[in-house]
Amino acid sequence: MSKSTIKKKNKLLSLKKLTTRYKVSVMNESTLEEVYHTRLSALGLSVLTILLIITTILLFSALILFTPLKGFLPENVDEDLRENVAVEALQIDSLTEVVELQDKYIDALKAVMSGDVKIDTTVGKDMKDVLLAVQAQQFKEKSEAEKEFVRNYEEDEKFNLMNSAPESKSITFQRPAQGVVTSFFDPGKSRYGVDISTLPHSSVSAVYQGVVFNSGYDFNSGYYVEIIHPQNYISLYKQLAGIYVRNGENVKSGQVIGTMYNGDKGTGKHILHFELWNENVAQNPLDYLVIE
Repeated sequence: MSKSTIKKKNKLLSLKKLTTRYKVSVMNESTLEEVYHTRLSALGLSVLTILLIITTILLFSALILFTPLKGFLPENVDEDLRENVAVEALQIDSLTEVVELQDKYIDALKAVMSGDVKIDTTVGKDMKDVLLAVQAQQFKEKSEAEKEFVRNYEEDEKFNLMNSAPESKSITFQRPAQGVVTSFFDPGKSRYGVDISTLPHSSVSAVYQGVVFNSGYDFNSGYYVEIIHPQNYISLYKQLAGIYVRNGENVKSGQVIGTMYNGDKGTGKHILHFELWNENVAQNPLDYLVIE
């Protein structure tokens, strides 16, 4: 028997299986009486299944297209409704801004009435100008406690011989804080500075005179200060609890620029991250500083 004959015979057998009708009966379990029966072939069952799927899709489409459910589709939303929603959202934002501005204005009036701001500084100015003036004055002025802390620290550190470090290119750097180095300089592991473990509320000082060119708050690093020094040196102080300097402010060597956090409950210490750069190249701070 040739291969072509075998193939034809297999096709006929497959077609016969598809068209062979089978009896499907539904019987009463108690009496074994036949309640319903039908005859279906495999081909007929497939066609019936396809027809049921198509019918279901048509019914769902009709339900969506010819009932109020159609209005929930994004492309069928009324243009006027969209516009009204957008306008109301803008109005809510505007009202929120007005309320915040009024709250700040009330705070400014309280400051004027309490004598914290001179009355003549607000004459003839718009409400926003008054708010900006009050906020600027509050930011610039240090509290008496901060001033007293800075004076006492600078007086204590004035004759501290341990605060000096080896001289480099006629620059003598001072240590940024009292503490112990817990993480060392290792550029291969992306460690471009050192970590200094300090006591709670320890003060942080500028390692040399210079100008603050960047300061602020970062979610990961806390408050930070960057100071540019002579001969293109830049010092970076991270993980501070607060800062006492502003951008553009001239600082002296050893001047207190911030404080550390209260520290972990277990150790009572916190970590200052300090970096020193020169000509855009990270330097090992321990080559320039003496840190206990």
